[in-house]
Amino acid sequence: MKKYLILLILLTVHVLQAQIPAISFWNNIRNSSYTIDNEVHIRCETLDLPSLETEMFYSTQTGWENIDMINLSGLTYEAVIPALSTETQFCRFRTETDTLVGMMPAFQQNDMFPPENDLGFISDDLIGDNLDPDSPNLDLTGNYFGYSDTRFYAGITNDSGDFPLDTGGLFPTTYYFYVTTMINPETVLLDSVIYAMIYGDIPLLLDSGLYKIWGTEFSLEAFEQIGDIEADVIDGQLQMACDIETLTGDENFGEWPNITNSIGIEMLTAKYSLPAEFLIADLATLSLQYISKYEIEPIVNILPEINELNGTNGGLFTCSYFDENGHFPITAELIVDGESFQLNPLGFDYSGDVIFESVTASYGWDEATFRFSDNNNEYIEETIINNSSSEEELLNSNCILRNYPNPFNPSTTISFELNFEDADNVELGIYNLKGQKIKTFNVTQNGLIGQSSITWNGTDSNNQPVSSGVYFYQLKVDGKPIAKNRCLLLK
Repeated sequence: MKKYLILLILLTVHVLQAQIPAISFWNNIRNSSYTIDNEVHIRCETLDLPSLETEMFYSTQTGWENIDMINLSGLTYEAVIPALSTETQFCRFRTETDTLVGMMPAFQQNDMFPPENDLGFISDDLIGDNLDPDSPNLDLTGNYFGYSDTRFYAGITNDSGDFPLDTGGLFPTTYYFYVTTMINPETVLLDSVIYAMIYGDIPLLLDSGLYKIWGTEFSLEAFEQIGDIEADVIDGQLQMACDIETLTGDENFGEWPNITNSIGIEMLTAKYSLPAEFLIADLATLSLQYISKYEIEPIVNILPEINELNGTNGGLFTCSYFDENGHFPITAELIVDGESFQLNPLGFDYSGDVIFESVTASYGWDEATFRFSDNNNEYIEETIINNSSSEEELLNSNCILRNYPNPFNPSTTISFELNFEDADNVELGIYNLKGQKIKTFNVTQNGLIGQSSITWNGTDSNNQPVSSGVYFYQLKVDGKPIAKNRCLLLK
């Protein structure tokens, strides 16, 4: 009796395709540098729904390990993994729903059969749901997938641990099939053609191989062999492999790579009883395999750079971040007058400049420090001051701050009168019109009462002359801004 397996698969694929526009898997995948604990932070944006579970797999020196991804905020998820700092490390993702698994399959670097490394786990299958209870070999328990530069690999486990091709005897009347169906989800509905790696043997009728299956009826007449496969049972798992070019080069397969660089996969078992009766015994979970991998190359870390630091008097702060290694910052924070805020990226392509911003309630702020680290060990910091005031001189009730001469060339004396009995550290910073600190003077006194002064000769922290223009100077006592003023250098 003919079974309408193809129709079932096509209907399932139709449902799958209806879901694709609403699903965006693993966007903006990115990584940090190596931390002091030799770990790497991996982040991506993915859907945050109760029905979805996302995990990440990463390569180690002994195989694949998996870790759940933790929601940081909004759609951003993160995993922290041990680093392979001396060799290329591969990462892949898996998202499971009730009816579908979307995943990146396990990449096989050696391009051999049988594969040297584990195939990517798709899903477990219920024991006992086989339609032929007398044949535990047809009861699927798990399915797996992988790929190399030239091959697609499939793995199947069953309840018996072995994969006989018939019931035995000199003249068997029952034959078993172990099948991995493969479809191009973007073209399958156009011509009702699917492809399959089939492990089976019916003398004179069908051998193990790569097949194209026409129409909606599962029958031998619908099978057309287009290539060979490799197959072997390894530690209780049936593994099969086909040539990618043979599959995707078939005239009915469609464009490859396709738009989503994905292939639909479903494993099944079947029984053929003479004279011509098929029984589809078990079906595994349908999966959409994204033929892609994320690689982390060993690097010598170069610290990021920040520039174009800006802050408005209303509390909007922005800066430009660039990392030569393409790393995202684990730490991205803004400290405004001692209060910390998160800096958020406006994009995720770290191969170039990324703008970060923070919207605070820091109206009329005095000083803001932008602080970044791509490894949570080494930090870069830049400080700006609020130069939006139009007052000629800003006073603190405990301090008078001025300079003379003003305008000046080549030097000016900046003096301040303090009235602090218990101050341990005094710092005077010089800033340009962009709010960037160009020089710092440390004037440490105990029991600060009276007048102090420093002389600025119009040079930066590297003792290089600065250009003509307006400069701001700010006084801090024990790390707190106390007063600020401006001066004019004329050359």
